[in-house]
Amino acid sequence: MLQGQRWLSYWQRLRAEFPLPWTVFWAGLLARLLIMPFATHSDFIHLEWISACTAAKGESVFRMQILLVYFHTAYQRLVSFLLPSIANLCGSFADFNFTGTSDWFIFINRPQVFRELFVLKLPYLVFDVACALLLYRLGKSKKQAAFLFKFWWLNPLIVFATYFFARHETITLFVILLSIYWFKQNRFERSFIALGAAVALRYYALFLLPFYVLSLDATWKQRLKWFALGLGPWAAVNGMTWLFFGSPEASRLATYPTEVYVLPMKFSIAAWDNVYIFPLLYFLLLLHRFYNREYGLRALQRYGLISLLLLFATAYVGQSPHYWPWFIPLLALEAAEDRRLAPLHLVLTLCLFAYSFIGSRSTAGYLLGAIAPDFFWSLPSPIEWIGGFFSPETAISLAHTAFSATALWIAFLVFRQLQPPPLADSTETA
Repeated sequence: MLQGQRWLSYWQRLRAEFPLPWTVFWAGLLARLLIMPFATHSDFIHLEWISACTAAKGESVFRMQILLVYFHTAYQRLVSFLLPSIANLCGSFADFNFTGTSDWFIFINRPQVFRELFVLKLPYLVFDVACALLLYRLGKSKKQAAFLFKFWWLNPLIVFATYFFARHETITLFVILLSIYWFKQNRFERSFIALGAAVALRYYALFLLPFYVLSLDATWKQRLKWFALGLGPWAAVNGMTWLFFGSPEASRLATYPTEVYVLPMKFSIAAWDNVYIFPLLYFLLLLHRFYNREYGLRALQRYGLISLLLLFATAYVGQSPHYWPWFIPLLALEAAEDRRLAPLHLVLTLCLFAYSFIGSRSTAGYLLGAIAPDFFWSLPSPIEWIGGFFSPETAISLAHTAFSATALWIAFLVFRQLQPPPLADSTETA
């Protein structure tokens, strides 16, 4: 009886601290719990397999996102009593560079696959909830806080990337949101350290660092300090990998297909001479930020959102749904101020799902293969159906075009809210 009263008291304090739309919370939580044991993509299995080998054999692994590898390794060791068979995962595949669908088929046919998927996704759920609560805290009013919570918690892009595609982006996004929260609280040291931790986890957070630095009304000496602080955690990780593996983690970037994913859109000037569209737009945005005298959190979130929308509008992201959540936190914060962006986000969502058809069956029936492998693996993907009436390449390209147009339109609407840079610093005379 006393224990029940304690739980009731704790629940009442929680409701008072977070007056959330609890019906929405429980509905979203139930949907996530129902998806977790049944859906996955080979990207998820690849990371968990490497972590299982690290945990089982105690071998050191040198690869990109090394912090995330060791995070998953530590978690697997922590929950090993729930997953006694996870150690066998390392011996299931002969090649350490596991990528094939045949290895994927081996994993989803394991008798304990449902329990493994559910338990291994639990950290993603914890960080998912934490992201929603942080966004709630960032609201300026109860109404805005509820909007931010719903925007995240009911967002199909978050659910698909985290629980169907089964990727760990909520971990990095939580750290970024924590950085934004501390920036709002004027705790700039914590904010930049958190952003640096996000960069160490996922390099794309580096695109935000210049806008953090330039959104503070500070001297250049202070800005150099903030910039160094924002790079500190990433530099520390590279120092450690250089010490233990003889090479910094950044050296692994040489193996990343940057030309394919980040720089596919370009103007070809001559042989071996190109102007890349995303860097061109990004540097123009940086120049605008450099000359603009608008400072503070609102300026930061606007410039950060525009930069990520420009990246998505010009990059190749259709076959990689785990990238989709990257712009969601900043878009949510801006949509809370400008509700015109909410329906445009719906258009973005529809375009991204259509664009994901480029992955064929790997982003369709394969995701549910653990339920009934033979059945779901035999299902044709939506693009195969479309191919019976229309060119698949044209359909996918049109979806990408519509997505890019919508992303650029949102970026334009946000850009119009920025203050124009002054024409000159000199004092006008009569």
